[in-house]
Amino acid sequence: MQRLILFFAGLWLVIAAKSEPVIPSVLRSAMVYRSGAELVHTATARLEQGNNQLIIGDISNSIDPSSIRVKCSSNVTILSVTVSTDYLKQQPAGPVIKKLQDSILGIEKQLAQTAVLTKTDNELLDVLASNKSIGSTTTGVSVAELAKMMDYYRQKSTELRTELSGYADRTAQLKDRQHRLDLQIAEEEKKNSKTGGALVLQLMSPVAGPCDLTISYLTTAAHWDPSYDLKAGGSGEQLKILYKARLVQTSGIDWRQVKLSLSTALPAQGGNAPVLKTWFLRFLDPYGRGYLNSNAKSNTVAGAVPGVAVTRNSDAFFQKEEEKKDLGDYVSVNEQQMDAVFDIDIPYDVAGNGKEQSVELKEYQLPCAYQYYAAPGVDRDAYLLGQVVGWEKLNLLPGEASIMVEGTYIGKSFIDPGSLQDTLNLTLGRDKRIVVKKEKVTDFSSVKFLGSNKKQVFTYEITVRNNKKDKVSMLLKDQYPISSDKDIEEELLDSGGAVVNKDTGILTWKLELAPGESRKFRVSYSVKYPKDKYVNIN
Repeated sequence: MQRLILFFAGLWLVIAAKSEPVIPSVLRSAMVYRSGAELVHTATARLEQGNNQLIIGDISNSIDPSSIRVKCSSNVTILSVTVSTDYLKQQPAGPVIKKLQDSILGIEKQLAQTAVLTKTDNELLDVLASNKSIGSTTTGVSVAELAKMMDYYRQKSTELRTELSGYADRTAQLKDRQHRLDLQIAEEEKKNSKTGGALVLQLMSPVAGPCDLTISYLTTAAHWDPSYDLKAGGSGEQLKILYKARLVQTSGIDWRQVKLSLSTALPAQGGNAPVLKTWFLRFLDPYGRGYLNSNAKSNTVAGAVPGVAVTRNSDAFFQKEEEKKDLGDYVSVNEQQMDAVFDIDIPYDVAGNGKEQSVELKEYQLPCAYQYYAAPGVDRDAYLLGQVVGWEKLNLLPGEASIMVEGTYIGKSFIDPGSLQDTLNLTLGRDKRIVVKKEKVTDFSSVKFLGSNKKQVFTYEITVRNNKKDKVSMLLKDQYPISSDKDIEEELLDSGGAVVNKDTGILTWKLELAPGESRKFRVSYSVKYPKDKYVNIN
């Protein structure tokens, strides 16, 4: 009901003020937040002495009324400001749409001409068909006359049918072209608002004369999200981070040649590479109803990769890549107390059609230590990790990242800068040239019954091979189960030379693999428990 009242109130204001000229405004700047934007317009009007009513046009149709601020250049008193929406306003077709519409009119004329020619040829075929009988019932014809008439009928019929086939092809082509033009018009129409936004101002001026107005307000019909391009080179090379914004606005007006700024906000969480958690043994319900106690084995990804060294480097730095000028050369970063603002120093256009527009902000180069990581018990692939220092100076936000390693597109990852660590661990994708395999060694695995207990021995062999042309550093992890029940006993029989965390059951190897080198590690453990129970071992 309240929306209906506001609708008619705005409609009444437009109708009541229809005789008033609409003063155009120019959008000068847009400060886009992660959700919402502040728009600033300017307009110039001539005021009469005393009370004046102005209608300021070219305003967003999605405004927070409490955010409107109006400043006047002279000693003018602002009596009231009302937001209105002109639902009766017809948006004129732009030059692009007008050209497309003219093309459709030309096609329609050609279709009409083709239809006339098609109808004429069909009628001629009907005449031929109705007059192909030669002579009469009493008068015969000579063989020569019959052959002459048959040749004529064949020739004209072929000509007409060939023309009709050409007309049919031409009609299909014209209709296809017309359909594509209709689709393009629909696409162009999305760039214009169906309704116009306006402000109705009541002003009191002590004298007659010109007045410059500055109008600012917040609109919820705009936002931006961060995204990144990560470019990793070979060993020893720095990591390039291209910081981008995915900008969308549906404010009802196109932003043309505006001063554009983007403000940061709203962190999120995420992760990529697999992380091992403690594997607790417990009894299972033999009837398939799950565990007999609440805790369960978990191998989910969470947080930073464990075991990756976190080091503080007081000499950490970042710098912009030296190359030809791009948009990033015109972007300055202003750090404030609660956020950072990216100011773009060249005029910018953003269509109001709701399409996502990519804006390049900054490209940085950071010192990066590269290391491979694998946990074959939960993932068969090896991941390339980048350990970056100095990242906190970049004002990064959680966002999707496209990854390129040594010039090859690898896939997508996610940057989560919500970390208290001095080193930011980035997952730079899977590398199939590092082969990791974990297999059960059947000959060294067994099951024994000891009185009322059952003892199982599990033995696995982990193989790692470097198929790259360069030496690589690698962090390899596996695990053995840890008991959380006094009736379950576990024992690590062979750690394979790994560093063992007895509290979590995590096994860690730090490796240096030469090109073409393979390494094997054997892990063995036993589990003893009452034979009438079931345990989550496999």
